[in-house]
Amino acid sequence: MSYRRARHSLLPAAVAADEAAVLIRDGMTVGMSGYAMAGYPKAVVDALLARTRNGEALSINLVTGANVPWLDDTLGAAQIIARRSPMCASRTLASRINEGAVRLVEQQMNRMPALLRTGRLGRIDVAVVEALGFDRNGDLIPTSSVGMTYHLMNAAESIIVEVNSAQPETLMGLHDVHTPLAPPDTQPIPLVRTNQRIGRTSIPLDRAKVRCVVETHIPERLGAGPGGTEETSRIADNLFNFLELEYSEAGGVLPPLQLGFGGIANAVAQAFQRSGFRNLEFFCGGVTEDVLELLASGKASALSTGGLGMSERVEQILKLLPSPADHLVIRNGDITNNAEVIGRLGVVALNTGIEMDIYGNVNSSHIAGSRVVNGIGGGANFAQNAGLAVIMIPSTARSGSISNIVPMVSHQDIGEHDIDVVVTENGAADLRGLDDGERADAIIHRCASPLYREQLERYLGNAREQCGGHHPQLPQEAFGWYRRLKETGTMLEKSNEER
Repeated sequence: MSYRRARHSLLPAAVAADEAAVLIRDGMTVGMSGYAMAGYPKAVVDALLARTRNGEALSINLVTGANVPWLDDTLGAAQIIARRSPMCASRTLASRINEGAVRLVEQQMNRMPALLRTGRLGRIDVAVVEALGFDRNGDLIPTSSVGMTYHLMNAAESIIVEVNSAQPETLMGLHDVHTPLAPPDTQPIPLVRTNQRIGRTSIPLDRAKVRCVVETHIPERLGAGPGGTEETSRIADNLFNFLELEYSEAGGVLPPLQLGFGGIANAVAQAFQRSGFRNLEFFCGGVTEDVLELLASGKASALSTGGLGMSERVEQILKLLPSPADHLVIRNGDITNNAEVIGRLGVVALNTGIEMDIYGNVNSSHIAGSRVVNGIGGGANFAQNAGLAVIMIPSTARSGSISNIVPMVSHQDIGEHDIDVVVTENGAADLRGLDDGERADAIIHRCASPLYREQLERYLGNAREQCGGHHPQLPQEAFGWYRRLKETGTMLEKSNEER
């Protein structure tokens, strides 16, 4: 391990995970590495769980760079998390948040660097971060993500480093860490290509803060993503029909793409494999196995990500690629969600949501306006700054008892002004150049479910007649859809059900 040393000579000797975990005490704010489901600590977390199983009362405020489902599942189930930022990525933890037992400080990804730099999320007592090892200068070599690790370590009073030898050595050299200066000293970010490198392969480390080094060998495995359905396939087909027309003059070459997570995203990634598009590039907060397969097959030529979801197949692909660092870059969160870079590259943002209204406002995080599912994440950052912002959403849920196209969203994460195109299994609506009324007509006629189309048309007609204006809305009638769902189990009006 000459270039992947478990411990640098200027750092403490390795200790057991339970000894390191003693630094974390009840009531502390703890930062942990991890971004887009990757690169999080494991052994120290297991040691914290063991303490609670032995009867110790332990509650922490947890801050990470982005969504880390394993941490939320594991620590949430043990009721160790009292406060969480910036996302929730677990049904278990979401339930506790919705019960009021845990406070969620929800944040967009692009705001995290400034919040951590200025201490607005509170003092971080301990940062626990995962590493491949240390370079010759004693700086930290990350594993499958970079994310906000620099800012977490910089803000922390003490640092625990887990050196995980189970993370593959093929990750070495994939990282590109470029941390912009804080305002007013900020300079332009010199990134003009998806796979361009502008930084360094390690994260600067204040070695005086490192209290413990823990050597581990715990493989990281992102669970299998949701499988495709006939519905997700139809959404992907409609998206590709639009993209083929939109970029027909470009000869099958698209701008860099941003793709999120979930069943629709997986279906789209798989459809790209079968498509006529070539030289695909992805500029994402995180990528999964399906996107990396595009690189392995030669369909994609460049991937930039904040985190790489690990699996046996991902490790295999990294070994088979002749020069992975030429095509795959793992960046820090300052860059992956940066408005300047997203806008310069002209990214095509492909995001999903829980529901959207007839004007294009999107709810991507809450059920019925009140109950959080996951948090806003980075989708809004990309939609606001993309060259083309697309929302992909099924038109219904729960076998048609819920319309995902509603008169007025119950919670808004992405505003209508940031959405260019809507795609459902029924069709695609290009909203560019349309006023609000034309947007509503297009979404209803081209994207809404036939089950709800007449009902939505009737609502819009009533709104135009009763209140008029540029953006007709009848809030009482609009939110009656949710009341009807709660009382009868469906959003369908009785007359529609009979039809």
